[in-house]
Amino acid sequence: MNLTYHCKAALSQKDITPDFPVELIGGYREDSQARGILHRLSAQIVLFELGQERSCLIAIDSLGLTAKLSDELRSLTAKVLGIPVTRVMLNFSHTHSAPAPLSPLNGQRYFTLLCSKVAEATREALLQLQPCLIGWSVTYSELAENRRDGCSLADKRLGALQIVNAANGRPLALILRIGAHPNILMEHTDISSDYFGMTRDKLSDEFGCPVMLLQGASGNLKPRGVNTINGGTLQDVERISDLILQDAKRLHFEPSQVERLSLYSRKIEFHSDVPSKKQALQIADEARARFGIEGASWLDECERLRQAGIVSQIQETSVQFFFLNEGCFCGLPDEIFCEISLEASLRVESQLLFLNGYTNGCTGYLPHREEWEKGGYETLYSYLMYYPYHGHVLPFRKDTARRIVELVVTEWYRESVG
Repeated sequence: MNLTYHCKAALSQKDITPDFPVELIGGYREDSQARGILHRLSAQIVLFELGQERSCLIAIDSLGLTAKLSDELRSLTAKVLGIPVTRVMLNFSHTHSAPAPLSPLNGQRYFTLLCSKVAEATREALLQLQPCLIGWSVTYSELAENRRDGCSLADKRLGALQIVNAANGRPLALILRIGAHPNILMEHTDISSDYFGMTRDKLSDEFGCPVMLLQGASGNLKPRGVNTINGGTLQDVERISDLILQDAKRLHFEPSQVERLSLYSRKIEFHSDVPSKKQALQIADEARARFGIEGASWLDECERLRQAGIVSQIQETSVQFFFLNEGCFCGLPDEIFCEISLEASLRVESQLLFLNGYTNGCTGYLPHREEWEKGGYETLYSYLMYYPYHGHVLPFRKDTARRIVELVVTEWYRESVG
């Protein structure tokens, strides 16, 4: 029987571990220069081709890039593929033991290496495209716990997309969406993919194919049993990777033809306020007293903005959507709290809507309304350190999470009807 398979897919991956000195980002280290390599870092490309259209998912072991650098990497990839940049989705593992791309110590050199390796992987994927079928599956895991005081909610879904060879059913790739900060080793001085790399290796052995991990809505989630401030040990990395492996064994797939594939973005404006001088001084005092954060440069930036007559900052960003048959990965460049993703899934009554953060850049934590009002490190004080990377001095306004959910729900129904 002659069958025509309309969709093709391939996964390619490259080692992106630097062989030159770098600084690490994402932890509380007195000296941030990397002393060695504990686990090697990877960049992965999953390429789809349906008819004349190509779509690309990238996942890299990185804390995250600025939106500007992310757009540059995506644009280079889009050029290799001959597609619009909106058809390239960039995802970060968010490991807290990754090279700092803006560091004066070889930051630009590392970013150049990263771009080169992703381009190589993209060209290889083009040569490896095979007719495919895909299948979705969801199971649940006790991987994560909420690190915010008084909170216990976590997104327990392990969402998986299996890609198999259409002719013989052999697995080509598995994409697994999980949710918990890879910050177990954030006090170590060695480069590491944290629990992501070890988990990928174990899952690859189990499922007989390369495995791509996507980080979910984990702004307030950490690996279970790991200290929020000090991180954990190599034994914790082993324990968490084993937990995910055992849970993933419950996944069950029924691959079918690709009937719908759509990758695009929708723009949205986020607003954040500039504090008055009195408010700024109070925030800086609290940050120093509670977390030992020195906010002198942040105070200077707030003053500069006020002197320029700027009372609020506007940031245009995009939510990117990847619809494939009945499921959807979508994401935005923030560390969104798990409640936001769970609300979107609940609103559309589908466990296969996965709203993620850590996508196409990183512009800070993004809490839901209740946690925004409570304040704390993620929702307020972190900006005193990271405002130069995020582009705003205070968190986005407290209605931002609601607006994101409304946009995602609207797109889900628009795509479903279409």
